[in-house]
Amino acid sequence: MAEILKLKGSQAALVANNSHAGNIDSATVVRVYNNHTSVGNVTIQTASANSTVSTGAVVKGMISVAPAEAVLLKKDPTDEVFGSAATLLAAAVSVEG
Repeated sequence: MAEILKLKGSQAALVANNSHAGNIDSATVVRVYNNHTSVGNVTIQTASANSTVSTGAVVKGMISVAPAEAVLLKKDPTDEVFGSAATLLAAAVSVEG
């Protein structure tokens, strides 16, 4: 049976640096799509102490997303996500079915 995704927010481009990373609507599951012809990197970090700098943030992990590939990432609601390029598109989702 195929996965069914319930959208919990609008898709938006990931920022390309950790000083402006976001928690994607406090989602626990995020769908990331690479809308480019080259590989993109996606990083998850703990919440920053300051919204304009990455003070106190700790990188939890990083993955590479192939061209035209979509991945589902599980994270804590306060974790922040950023990418290597604005061609990485993210949306908060839940997986059903």
